Amino acid sequence: MILVDIDNLSIQELKYLAKQEGIEDFESLSKDDLIDELNDIYDIVDGTIQLSDRLQNTSGKRYVNSLTDITNSHDFQDLPGVVKLSELYMETSIHFMLSDLSWGFAYWSISPLTKAKLLEEDDSYLQNVFLRVSSTNNETNETVYNDINVDKDDTCWSINLAELGCTYQISLCVQNKAGIIIALAQSLALSVPLPYWFKNCEELEKNPILFNSSFSSIITKQGEYKDTLVVKSVMTKLAHGDINGKH
Repeated sequence: MILVDIDNLSIQELKYLAKQEGIEDFESLSKDDLIDELNDIYDIVDGTIQLSDRLQNTSGKRYVNSLTDITNSHDFQDLPGVVKLSELYMETSIHFMLSDLSWGFAYWSISPLTKAKLLEEDDSYLQNVFLRVSSTNNETNETVYNDINVDKDDTCWSINLAELGCTYQISLCVQNKAGIIIALAQSLALSVPLPYWFKNCEELEKNPILFNSSFSSIITKQGEYKDTLVVKSVMTKLAHGDINGKH
């Protein structure tokens, strides 16, 4: 079970929980009254929330800090900014966004018309769907391609971005048994910049205090650096002495 610190929730969050729990006239209640009402519903045992006996056999819900119902038993269309995604799109397209400097997220759709045309031409096309990831170095303009096989029913994929300082673009492709490849759609190109410290490693090398203050926030309790692409790139450059041509 997951702990929710009710006392630290905003009044809007408390009202949302109250609505889910069916508390009457929750809109008119003050923050303290909302907390009291919810405390009557929730029992805290060993640092976790348990439902009171009167709700134990009904909702069976648990909440996480983002107020997301992990049982998926509720419709969240009433939450601000939540829009239900269509299960079917009438155009073939692929979209790509950055999750962080190490990962991207691609989602796509193949329209019924495109599927019908592919099946009519060669039904083996839809048996081999893949994403072609192109990464172009922003300094050398050298482009590398990598293919990721996906299932015909897949609609999204997380993509590891192997290098910083590159521009990434994703193509949604199919290939038939004869080896003919068709690019159905292509995403917009997204650039992953080089971090400041990668370009200015000499500042870190010359100033240990600056190094410690800059990287202390990404050190684990065990004293190890978090394995992120930015940290790994900077550390590798420092370890190799690859600054201003030095080795």
